[in-house]
Amino acid sequence: MSFEPTLPFRKPVPTQLSMTGDDWKSDREVKAQARAEAARKKAAVECARKLEAARDALSAYLLACIDCNDASGSRGADDSRSILMGNMSEYAGYLRSVYDK
Repeated sequence: MSFEPTLPFRKPVPTQLSMTGDDWKSDREVKAQARAEAARKKAAVECARKLEAARDALSAYLLACIDCNDASGSRGADDSRSILMGNMSEYAGYLRSVYDK
């Protein structure tokens, strides 16, 4: 008489038989990965450039609002325009530090 366990945690776990990892990549897969990484780098540098341009445009707008001497001027450190400019600068700097080498 043999005992066959019915609980799932007692059943043997199948081993992975697929070929994965860098050793098993074909030349086509390696080239496709390189093309994808190059496209990401190009897009990141372009995004950083456009974020910096948007930050400069927002800064010019904020300065124009300040010159109007009305309620549209800067409201200090909690002004969402200033916060947005800071966030754009920070992310553009991150993109440049990672991808612009």
